[in-house]
This record gives sequence, C-alpha cells and structure tokens, in this order.
Amino acid sequence: MPLLKEKIEIGIEEAEFKTQKIFGSMHPVFRWLLILMILSIIPAYFVAKSVSQKIWAARYQQNALKAKPSFTDPKSAKISEVSLTTLGEGLYSAVVQITNENLDLSADNIPFEFNFYNTQKQLIYSYTDKLFLLPDQKKYIIAPRFSSTDKIAFTEFRFTENPAWQKRLNLPQVKLSASTPGFYNQVSPPAFVLEGDFVNNSVYTLKQVRLNFVLFDSMGKIIGTSRRDEFTVAPYERRSYKQLWPNLSAPTLSKTEVVAETNTLDINNLTVLDAPSSSASDLSRPK
Repeated sequence: MPLLKEKIEIGIEEAEFKTQKIFGSMHPVFRWLLILMILSIIPAYFVAKSVSQKIWAARYQQNALKAKPSFTDPKSAKISEVSLTTLGEGLYSAVVQITNENLDLSADNIPFEFNFYNTQKQLIYSYTDKLFLLPDQKKYIIAPRFSSTDKIAFTEFRFTENPAWQKRLNLPQVKLSASTPGFYNQVSPPAFVLEGDFVNNSVYTLKQVRLNFVLFDSMGKIIGTSRRDEFTVAPYERRSYKQLWPNLSAPTLSKTEVVAETNTLDINNLTVLDAPSSSASDLSRPK
C-alpha cells in the first residue's frame, strides 16, 4: 500500500515537471494565449448554458399544449310566454316551454321562479324551484296548482341565475316514451281524467321520472296543466298512470300532450343493477 502511494505521488510530480517544462519552452506570447484560452472556458460554459436554455424554452412554449375553452358563446335558452290556466274559482296553474338550442351543452340546478301579480301589479304568489336542461331539449315547466283570492292580471317566468353551461364528454342515454292517453269526464267525484302509461326504454333504474300533462283546445290554446312524479322505475318497465283534474270538465279539449323526463345529469338518479352470477361461474366459497 505505501509503495502504491509513492508511485502515485511520483507520477503526479513527473506530470507537473513535464507541464512546467512545456510551458518553460513555449514562447511567452503563446504561453499567455494558452492561459487566456483556458481561463475563457469557464465564462463560455455559462454563456452557452444560458443561451441554450432560452432557445429550448422558446421552442417549448411554441409546441406546448395550451388550455382552450371547450365552447364559446353558448346560445341562451328560449322561453315561451307564460300560459295561465284556471282550474276553478280562485285556483290557478301555469306553464312555460323552454328550448335549449345548444346541441352539446347542458346545465343542471338552474334556479327559476314564477311570479303572479294582481291588477295593481302587486305580487300575490311566487313559485320557485330548480330545473335541468339536456342538450337540444325542449321541455315544459309547470307551476303546480295554487289558490288566490285576487284575480291574476300578469305573470312572469325568469331564471334567478344564469345557467352554468357544461360540455360533458358523454351522457347516459335514457329514452322515455309515453303512450297517447285516453281521457273522459268522471261523474263521481266529478273530475276530468287522463289515463295512459309510459316506458323506461333503458338499462337504468330511474330514481325519479316526472310526467308533465298539457291540455289544448281546438285553437291550440293551453287550457289545463298538471304534473306528477314517479319513483324507482325499473329498466324497461311500463308503468300506468291515472291523472285527475277535480271539478274540471273540458268540452273544448282537442289535444293532450304527456312528456316524461328524467335528469341524466344527476348520477344519483341512475342505477345499473348488477347482473346475477350463476353457480357455475361463481368461484367464491359457498355461503
């Protein structure tokens, strides 16, 4: 070990001697030029490093992915005039039709209100709730039956907040179809009756389905509205309904419209049942 150390030290001394000999034999001008070249390597390294960083940073900014909005300038929802219907002395209901012309944008939990005023423009009743709009959807929004001792002279419908539009990558496909209902006047107790059914043509169990009923006269005017909610509708289930308007007769009735809808934007509203496994494919321990 000491012998190896001595050899290394002798090698270093010989290298130093040779270097000194070479520098000593060089012309003084070349000697200083060599020294300056060696000293210039250090600042040249940092300059080159700084320049290369700027060049690559500029190239990265040109090719880097930039966040862009998925949509711009969404169309506003179209709202029809409010149709006010009378269900008897001092009993009223109202409906509007809303159209979402955005083919791939939806909005959920949009707060709205119906306001009803008397002849003195005083607010006598207000109904508030929230609604959803699916892409390219046309739907009815109904203010349920309410009573008022004042005569209603003016009504309005408005969103209390602007819809927060979203472009979702995919939406569950749920098709609800309602049959053409039958109708008749019930004698005891007196009521106008609408009977029909609807079908859940999907693989989902639906927590809630809303049925909107609209009655039209021969002039196309809305003369009656109502709504009801059905719960826990199984996949491909056909469900019947019987909707009554107490103390109402509709001698001028010409057309009925029933629209079934469910909120596919709400993941808690849709459930897929697990497929039952057979004993042949089940490798778990018997219970």
